[in-house]
Amino acid sequence: MTVLFVVLILAACALLYLSHRHQGWLAQPLPSMPWRPLGALLLLAALACAFLCFSALTAVLVWLTIPMLVFGILPFFSLLIARGERGQS
Repeated sequence: MTVLFVVLILAACALLYLSHRHQGWLAQPLPSMPWRPLGALLLLAALACAFLCFSALTAVLVWLTIPMLVFGILPFFSLLIARGERGQS
């Protein structure tokens, strides 16, 4: 159940990031209408999963901390993608 929690929260953060207009991974961001609500729904599902895995205080702390870390790291992956494309040409 813990693995499901991590997968849900990472997928939710990725969907929310990729649907934002300032994302750097894709040439065009994902359309906001179907993907942002799905990302929010996945975040809520991850919270429900966290409540089944951990105590209430730990679940909320982890549920808030992991997205903070992921949203801080995701923009830097675009630098690695751009570096790989420049090295191939």
